Amino acid sequence: MRQVNQDYLSGYRLLARGLYAAFENDYWADLVLVGVHSFFLMPLTHEEGHRSVLTVQNIGSVSQPYFNKDGAAYVKGVTDQTLQELRDNNLPVYIRLHSAGLESDYMLTRRVESIGSFGLDAFQNVKWEYWLRKLAILQYYVSGLFRFEVDIEEEENELDRDIVGYDTYGAARHLYRPGMEFYRYTRYDELTGEEQKFVRRAGYRSLLNLLNPLIIGKTNFKITSDLMFNAGMGYTMAPFGDFIDENIWIKYRDLNLQLYARQFQNRDSWFPGFGVCVTDLQLHNRVFATISGHFWNQPDDFNFNTGDSFNGGAIDIDVRFFFLNNRNAWLDGLSLDLGLIYKTAGFLPEEVNLDKHFGIRIGSTIRL
Repeated sequence: MRQVNQDYLSGYRLLARGLYAAFENDYWADLVLVGVHSFFLMPLTHEEGHRSVLTVQNIGSVSQPYFNKDGAAYVKGVTDQTLQELRDNNLPVYIRLHSAGLESDYMLTRRVESIGSFGLDAFQNVKWEYWLRKLAILQYYVSGLFRFEVDIEEEENELDRDIVGYDTYGAARHLYRPGMEFYRYTRYDELTGEEQKFVRRAGYRSLLNLLNPLIIGKTNFKITSDLMFNAGMGYTMAPFGDFIDENIWIKYRDLNLQLYARQFQNRDSWFPGFGVCVTDLQLHNRVFATISGHFWNQPDDFNFNTGDSFNGGAIDIDVRFFFLNNRNAWLDGLSLDLGLIYKTAGFLPEEVNLDKHFGIRIGSTIRL
């Protein structure tokens, strides 16, 4: 999920830059970006979020990231038996299978908020990605406030069926009734009163995603010539319920600092979390690093019903060494990147492993 999001957003920004440079009138570039994002890019990344959860469980699947006759994009190619075994043996992962598309969408908006708040790119190059992504998140969550009905029948061939159906309804049903008869596509009128209440909870809380100045194109607030800041809130679902974020971005000269507080909730109990990230910290004229740390308190066994909890955390480091760094050429820089992450057991958005995990990433960064 993280790899797809990072690579996608970099590619999208290059596409946007190219279109605005190619068209004399921004109207045509805007039109192309809106169309490409709405019909191709948005379903692509959303479905890859779902598929990433299956991939880490060594379950093969096929992404169908285009809208079919019912107006839905699918991840398919998985049998009912495989999905039911996942539900029965690892419910938190099965719940996350429902919410991972929205989780991916949410983390993409947070990436854009960091880019805008720190002035790492012109907001014009990310505005449609940001606005349309926010709208898509709200469409999923707010639909539950209006008793929106999903009228899609399960396909005759189980390999042609979407893995989870409508994300929020399916997640709510399985949080409250994980042992009920297995089927994929959940209708609103099949939810119990408590499940409908949970869907409404998600709908109201999703409006917190609108509380960021970037919604109106304001990237940050200037305090002094050296100091700028931005702040906002966010919301999405978790494998055991949902969570709310409060984010602060501070830019002091060349220091880019992001802080967040996070409140997880399962059925009735709240659990705190927080984190800090330093972005593009210059260690040498050719070496830059992004360093983040996270702490969380989450329900034992990711259980939806318990008040008992455990503590955990993660540290994540990306180091980029620019072996080409010529500001007089069309290429501003080319780097070799090394990333390391260590996390204890716990849910960290965009990291698909819920268990303890140590990971290494190798890549490259091109600056134009």
